[in-house]
Amino acid sequence: MTAVAASPLTLPAVERVMPLDFGAPVLALGARITPRNADHLRGAGINYFDEAGNGYLAFGDTLIDVRGRTSRTPGELRKPTKSASLFTEKRSQVILAAISWPDLLSGRLQDLARAAGVSVSFTQKTLVALEAANYLDSFGPRDPGSLRNIDSLIDGWSAAFSSGLGSRENTRSFRGEFDPSTLPPDGSPLYLSGEAVAPWITRHLTWTIYTEGIPRDAAQAGRWASDGLEPTIFVRQKFWSEPVPADTFAQERVRVAPPLLVYADLLASGDSREREAAHHLRNDNARLRAA
Repeated sequence: MTAVAASPLTLPAVERVMPLDFGAPVLALGARITPRNADHLRGAGINYFDEAGNGYLAFGDTLIDVRGRTSRTPGELRKPTKSASLFTEKRSQVILAAISWPDLLSGRLQDLARAAGVSVSFTQKTLVALEAANYLDSFGPRDPGSLRNIDSLIDGWSAAFSSGLGSRENTRSFRGEFDPSTLPPDGSPLYLSGEAVAPWITRHLTWTIYTEGIPRDAAQAGRWASDGLEPTIFVRQKFWSEPVPADTFAQERVRVAPPLLVYADLLASGDSREREAAHHLRNDNARLRAA
């Protein structure tokens, strides 16, 4: 089959670029085809496909005939993936899961989607975007070693964190105390991040907590108040799920957030102590370093 590009995608335009020794089947490719021009090409025995996905392909005992598909804007499918759009909030969730638990890349797509807290279809689209940006191998089966340019991926993810997952809109701020040892064992798990779990900071001043909703018992015990004064406690919604059996953490209510999240929280603080701690964390944690 001989492929030719025609603009516009019409029978006269295709005939102008058709090879002189035409004899084999021809596949015409173009940006957009109208129903009338599609009828002309089919009548002339010429196969075609346009950017919206309309197409006609007939050879041997195979027939593919797709009609009626439209794109919102001309050339929409030609637009390259912008690096900035790779780190939207939902895509960042998928990226965090892939970096934190790389074994999920060789498993079922449903498991990766569950760990990321997004739909299966959105997870698939994010993996395609990672491939297009050269952050994920696009050849052969995926495995834990499929991620590429991990240092650059972490840099981009962390840079987008403060305006996305870690933005003010996604954060509830309080002034008060927090003592994990006084909490009852039952209740929603609390995941600590930022300086609270950085061993390089001997005396931390704030608590960053990821959980489901506001932990009422912790708020009451610590007399949390959102009075507009200097906050000491930052609460965000937990969006991920650990890909481990539920009973692994059955006896632990206060846990540590994934390393990538801790790293981003340290960087986003703007505090020199925390930024230095972030540097130590990245050097010491294998999942935050390129292999």
